Amino acid sequence: MITRMFVRTAALAAVLTLAVSSAAFARENGTAVSPCPSGVALEGWGEPAFCEEFETVLDPAEWVLYDSPGHAGNGIRSPGQAFIGGGSLFLYGTADGTTAGMATRYSQPYGRWEARIRLYPGAGSYHPVALLWPDGGGGNVRSATGEEIDYLEVIDDPERQRANFFLHVGGRQEQAHANVDMTQWHTYAVENTPDGVVGYLDGREWFRSSQHTTSPMSATLQLDWFPGEGTPGEAWMEVDYLRIYRSPAG
Repeated sequence: MITRMFVRTAALAAVLTLAVSSAAFARENGTAVSPCPSGVALEGWGEPAFCEEFETVLDPAEWVLYDSPGHAGNGIRSPGQAFIGGGSLFLYGTADGTTAGMATRYSQPYGRWEARIRLYPGAGSYHPVALLWPDGGGGNVRSATGEEIDYLEVIDDPERQRANFFLHVGGRQEQAHANVDMTQWHTYAVENTPDGVVGYLDGREWFRSSQHTTSPMSATLQLDWFPGEGTPGEAWMEVDYLRIYRSPAG
């Protein structure tokens, strides 16, 4: 088990304050195209349409870093709480609710989204979340269309041992849960197509629904603060990469 002291010391030693680059990456048909490493094509999906390996500063043409009140108006989301170092993105939430969130400007209605994430023991009042949100990111608390796919959310779980999946569409919520040690690296993925939504944890299916969203969706990474719900304190979330694949049908 990774201790809080270890992650604080290691993360702060490794990270650089996250900055944004003034140089935009190559563009195709008006859409940002980030460089992707070799060997990440998937059978049936091809090469990713969007990759972020968190090796260097982020391009402001591709990312929105939240600078706003926190979830449900609790605390604040600050760009100063996101860091890059050692090939990872770190989101850090303090005990007083100063935390981080960010979203891709790139969006698409259908496809596959995949992120490799490691969490650390921390405050139960913090919810680490990887989700899809209608175009524009997750800075607002309410979805403009009522659609949302949380392909990883942790709720009141200081030791980070229970993963949750939530699908919000058509005024309904569907969910799944898995017992897994999230202090180790795991890959979380979701496929949203006209046939439905499928969630994967390390390549194994753990959620399936015949329902699906239809809005263009941005990929967001958030560390949300729920004061009074779970143990107080600080929290860390580490992300190795984010990759987005277009639907084979376009």
